[in-house]
Amino acid sequence: MRTRAAGRSAQIKVVARGPYGLEAHLNAFVAQLRAHNYSQTLQDHATRILPRVFSHLREEGIRDLRSVTEEELVSFARTLAKTKTARGRLPALQTQNSYIAIVRRFFAYLEKSGAILHNPAASLPLHRIDALPRQTLSEQQAESLMNAPATNLVGLRDRAILETLYGTAIRLSECARLDLDDLDLAGESLLVRTGKGRQDRYVPVTVRAATALGVYLKDVRPSFVRDPKEPALFLQRFGTRLSTVSISLLVSAYGRAVGVRVSPHGLRHACATHLLKRGADIRHVQQILGHRDIQTTALYTRVAFEDLRAAVERAHPRERQRARGRRLPRVRK
Repeated sequence: MRTRAAGRSAQIKVVARGPYGLEAHLNAFVAQLRAHNYSQTLQDHATRILPRVFSHLREEGIRDLRSVTEEELVSFARTLAKTKTARGRLPALQTQNSYIAIVRRFFAYLEKSGAILHNPAASLPLHRIDALPRQTLSEQQAESLMNAPATNLVGLRDRAILETLYGTAIRLSECARLDLDDLDLAGESLLVRTGKGRQDRYVPVTVRAATALGVYLKDVRPSFVRDPKEPALFLQRFGTRLSTVSISLLVSAYGRAVGVRVSPHGLRHACATHLLKRGADIRHVQQILGHRDIQTTALYTRVAFEDLRAAVERAHPRERQRARGRRLPRVRK
């Protein structure tokens, strides 16, 4: 009788043997993604990123994935952060996080398949991105972005995703984790489970987001779903949950289509900024964003305040007087 441990040991010996062991693992990983109907985008992402990881490991003298430690993977992340792109710039934190996410997924697959006994990437940290986007999406640009998707099945799904991200200000990871049961269309609310800080919260759904989601649920999701028990709200065409990478890439693609640079975090930022500009209470915005500390939410008020300052400088008579070069009278001592 063959034990599970014996089978695992045999599998390791077969898969990891030879100078092409690393590439063999990559091919098996991509085949697994394909078999589970993950997006072509994610497969391409893995095919592009993992060879760079393997190259770094070889430079460190490692040719057997069982020998990889967290130290080598941290070294790869540091090297990535210092490597300039074709445009001569250092990679953005979001780009670095996308690389690290693929590495974490790959080694989790290796552990689950029995190719390694311990996952060295399990605690590999992602960069915390606290900085706000350099440019805030205007309300007109947001409107153009929402109208960018086509009216076919994929376009209607993408419209629902864009409206949800902009209308609720949820994070990219929270959007990808949404389940069908988390959405209450009748009550126009959304339950965001295990948000940052492991705290669930309810957020209101705007009328336009609810309309787009209603169309998606009625006309699109039934065509995509394969397993009636699939819980995910947003699906790929093959019926599996849409990944964070796929959502991020589709947001960027629609942004390019309308001539703006935007990410899911940019839509979250735009939602918060537009709410504050239109008079929303900062405490309410804090609750929507899921911030523990109101000082984090206060970062968004800086952009709104700059808009207010510009409005005052344009309209206030005392500012207009200064613009014409009039001097204030001197105070006699």
